[in-house]
Amino acid sequence: MPKPRTLALLVVIAHWIVAVWHLFLAANILPAPNNNVSWLAIILISSGHLCVSIALWKLSDKLVGTVLLIFFLCALGADLYEHFLHSAPNNIFMVTAGNWTAWFDASVVGLLALEILACSLGILLLGGWPAPRTAI
Repeated sequence: MPKPRTLALLVVIAHWIVAVWHLFLAANILPAPNNNVSWLAIILISSGHLCVSIALWKLSDKLVGTVLLIFFLCALGADLYEHFLHSAPNNIFMVTAGNWTAWFDASVVGLLALEILACSLGILLLGGWPAPRTAI
């Protein structure tokens, strides 16, 4: 079984790939003038993921767990609000049907899954899950 840090790094890389892919998918489903990819968003997303990757390499387990939790809880909150709660064209319940809709929905679900996994790994690196008590 891979170490939590290695698994966390793989999750960060996968999340970065899906997040950038998600921006291009969003550009395909949104109406004009919001149907372009923001290069500033790509730079900010990439630099955020790079900083988390560097933290995974340099910091202790407890600090890495804290960084993972903060970064991915923020991403999870933004993702939930933007794609499930906010009344906007990129809410998955309000997206107009088209060729890219299923891919967009899949990217939203993929991002959510990766964010939940990263938060779980952050908790694991902070000290793990409490062990269940066994009867003696």
